[in-house]
Amino acid sequence: MRHALRLAERGRGRTSPNPMVGACVVRRGRLVGEGYHRFYGGAHAEILALKNAAGKTRGATLYVSLEPCATWGKTPPCVSEIVRAGVRRVVVGALDPNPKNHGRGIRVLKRLRISVTAGVLAEEALKRNEAFVKWVKKRMPFVTLKMAQSLDGKIATRTGRSRGISSPAARRFVRRLRGEQDAILIGKNTLLADNPKLSPPLTGMRPLPGKPWRIALDPDSEVSAGARIFQGKQLTLIAVSEKKAKDRLSRRKGLTLILVPEKKGRLDLKNLLRQLASLGVAKLLVEGGGETAWSLLSQGLVDKAYWIVAPKIIGGRSAKTSVEGKGVRLPQEAMGCRPVKISRLGEDLLLESAF
Repeated sequence: MRHALRLAERGRGRTSPNPMVGACVVRRGRLVGEGYHRFYGGAHAEILALKNAAGKTRGATLYVSLEPCATWGKTPPCVSEIVRAGVRRVVVGALDPNPKNHGRGIRVLKRLRISVTAGVLAEEALKRNEAFVKWVKKRMPFVTLKMAQSLDGKIATRTGRSRGISSPAARRFVRRLRGEQDAILIGKNTLLADNPKLSPPLTGMRPLPGKPWRIALDPDSEVSAGARIFQGKQLTLIAVSEKKAKDRLSRRKGLTLILVPEKKGRLDLKNLLRQLASLGVAKLLVEGGGETAWSLLSQGLVDKAYWIVAPKIIGGRSAKTSVEGKGVRLPQEAMGCRPVKISRLGEDLLLESAF
């Protein structure tokens, strides 16, 4: 099963909104076939493993990190192929988190008199697919917040300059992180002040064509069509106020818009996330400024955060900080998070936390 989980990792950044799944076929104590879900819409891991083990599947054991499907989707149900291959036993990591299919594949296999063992390293299998779990259960994307700041919490100087705060190692980490996402979201202030391009993933990473999408919050339709965010082959979406957009659509020709209702005079970010989920966005990376960070954090919409802290002091009462907004009144009201891991990125520290 550990080998199946390692195989599943090879699909990272290419299977979403489907899960990462790995499978291997063992016969008489020997590995005779293996496979993993390579890309969204492609063959499932079980099918590739059985194909790889052609002629050696009868009486074998199939190890698969996630419960085999029993229904038609983009591909035929895997349980049918497992039965046809003559597999004697199936060992499953985690059950399908989709409430509609949870346990269904196992029940079908048992009904067809195939021995099934489930729950082997299930926690690890689900952890690898935490975005899929949330997307399929709540129809909301798994939101990761990324912040790069100085030791005193500044994300830009008093003149608004932000480039160069973090180290080259940290910037490489961010580009790898982008390559694992379905979409990257930035706020209006970041869009207008920094005019970011959101560089594509590192060479060697192979995200699906057009991915990750770039999404910018632009409630008042202020961005120019010549902004750097529109460069490159990635799809760019502009989230605009549904209320204000009607009078300005004529000058937004050539741009792909998402119309978002307002809530208390601001874009309803929860509504935006639901719209993105309906478009297949299961993994969303947020790289906005302090206002966007506060808006998402204060509404409980962030699942994970990566805080890159550079050993530098910037200072300046007017310099932007990593989280702004209204803030809390008392220390007791501060939002808590679970520190998961602390590591090094060159000269910087990387703090990974979950909410």
